[in-house]
Amino acid sequence: MGEAVLAAPGEAVASARWRCPACSAPLASVGEALVCVACGERLDRRDGIVWAAPGFRPAGFGEDRREHLAGLAERHFWFPPRRRLLAGVLDTRVPGGPDAAAIELGCGTGGFLPELLARFGAVTGVDAYGASLAAAAPDTSRVERIQADVTRVPLADGRFRLAVGLDVLEHVDPDAFLAEVARLVEPGGWLLLTVPALAALWSELDVAAGHRCRYTRSLLMAELARHGFRLDHWTHYQCLLLPLVWAVRRAWWGGGRRLERRPPAWLGRALGAVNALEVHALGRIRLPWGSSLVALARKEGG
Repeated sequence: MGEAVLAAPGEAVASARWRCPACSAPLASVGEALVCVACGERLDRRDGIVWAAPGFRPAGFGEDRREHLAGLAERHFWFPPRRRLLAGVLDTRVPGGPDAAAIELGCGTGGFLPELLARFGAVTGVDAYGASLAAAAPDTSRVERIQADVTRVPLADGRFRLAVGLDVLEHVDPDAFLAEVARLVEPGGWLLLTVPALAALWSELDVAAGHRCRYTRSLLMAELARHGFRLDHWTHYQCLLLPLVWAVRRAWWGGGRRLERRPPAWLGRALGAVNALEVHALGRIRLPWGSSLVALARKEGG
């Protein structure tokens, strides 16, 4: 994580860590800002957040979706068991440590960042929305927060052992996203992904969420392979509840879909208990079906 001096004495010193999102040249620290040594592009740092693309809004994930997920992240039955499942994948398959770095692309309000902080010495969270980043990262001394397009991150090549993208790939151009991940991750590094699964579950909820598709394992493997990743491990999540999810998605009445998005507290607790049981009892087994596909891929060259 050292710095490389790329400027004459008395001038700003360019960092080996940062890369200009406009021209890919190094960025130099100038006060609280980062300035490109080649084209003069300026990235301000405000309230602990580096602003690389202040006006950017992702086409597949609008402000309404950001607000919707920000309100659900901590209380919806979907999230806590899935977090435990993903943490188990990291513990059994990805070596962390104080000298290793991890980055989450599309980190939202940072629900998964504590899991990364518990396993890696340096953690970076990237999101398009500064409002989400402001709520993320309880330990800001160990988390770098960057507001940016996840396909144009202002960081140098090969700095991370692990990249994470949780329900991000289905919202963006897959080739642009995976090419950026391949650039950021070191040779032999890892990519942990979750994506919506099973085309049979496609509904207006996917359209409203801005999804491009629901993934099959073969489609995901093909996209990963184009960018030098091989699938190391996969499983599905929410297998036990899959019949219920399918029935709700196929229901002619809208109330079932509203229940999926915002169930009453008692129902949320019951559904969360089923997901928790699945993760506890079957978390080490490769589940062939589920509403979400979990994938761990490794970059070639390690």
